[in-house]
Amino acid sequence: MYPPKTELIERRLGELAAPENPFEGVRLPKSFALPDNILLFHNAICTITPIAHYRYTLVFPLGQMYYYVDRQEFNISEGDLLLIPPYSRRFLTLQSKTFRRFFITFELPEAQSYLPQGCLNHLSEKSMVYLDKMFDLFPDGSPDELSFALYGFLTTLAPGEKKPAENHLSRDVAAAVEFINDNLHTPLENDIIAGKVNMSTSNLARKFKREMGMPLHGYISFRRLEFARYYLEKTDMSVEEIAEVCGFLSGASFSHFFFRHTGKSPLNYRKNHF
Repeated sequence: MYPPKTELIERRLGELAAPENPFEGVRLPKSFALPDNILLFHNAICTITPIAHYRYTLVFPLGQMYYYVDRQEFNISEGDLLLIPPYSRRFLTLQSKTFRRFFITFELPEAQSYLPQGCLNHLSEKSMVYLDKMFDLFPDGSPDELSFALYGFLTTLAPGEKKPAENHLSRDVAAAVEFINDNLHTPLENDIIAGKVNMSTSNLARKFKREMGMPLHGYISFRRLEFARYYLEKTDMSVEEIAEVCGFLSGASFSHFFFRHTGKSPLNYRKNHF
């Protein structure tokens, strides 16, 4: 036989004092807000350019990867996640073992006390319960339940067990990376890049290779290749159009470059991925 439904109430009544004002109770902070405009998605494409936008971003790696967030490198793997605040610039590095990652992005009018304090976090068992519920609710479930599930998820994250990598990009190299990624559609020469960051060509080349782990021309080629893969996979642009936006003088020179790095022509690559 079940106990009376009022048993819990009767047991806890003695803990309550009479209110001083019957119209004033416990209030939420005036700035309190729940996550809104929530998106869940995944991809395996290396970021074409360093990205910065107004949304909060949770990055779940599906393998080991090196992520830069505002010039700080994080070595992350399965079980870790990054909480990237709005307007922070982020990108993956070539040293990453995989580019496969899952994202949750959302909006808040301002930072909330329930958000983790650090960028690097770790999934807990409670986190996984809320994460599973979010998969059930997105995209056709109740928006308010999805928002509460994400709120609960954020409150259960544990601080990252691994320290961020000690590697930081200098301002010069960060500026060079930003310039390269913003100008992949143009011819890029080392002296042009060096002039934009007020360094000699030789000094920039040495510093870039030391911090990024690859020479300038190697980084430019890598980014152009990822740029080309993105357009071949995600658009119906012609080879000539892709060649132009990737900074090649002709479709032929682009096709030669693409075959040399992938072993496939652009059209054959598209057939397998489009």
